[in-house]
Amino acid sequence: MLAIGALLGCASTLLALAMRRRLTRTPHCGWCATASNWPTSQHDALLCRGYVQDRRRERLRDIRHGHPVEEPNPWGEAYLLDEEIAQRTGADA
Repeated sequence: MLAIGALLGCASTLLALAMRRRLTRTPHCGWCATASNWPTSQHDALLCRGYVQDRRRERLRDIRHGHPVEEPNPWGEAYLLDEEIAQRTGADA
């Protein structure tokens, strides 16, 4: 009986540790992990300069080619591209 109790205790501890690890995962940026070849990058992709600028480039490319753009600008003024800065200063002048 003692062995069965110890086995059940170990199994429940491992299950609890697995659940805790799954529920408390650190944020991960796939863009940085791919670019730097590191397994994780410890920050959220929506706050990553490289990821946001990549999506901005895709959005500008879609606009240039006449493809429909679903979201107007999900990042606001965060991490503007050089093309966007030049476009805004040209419009201001």
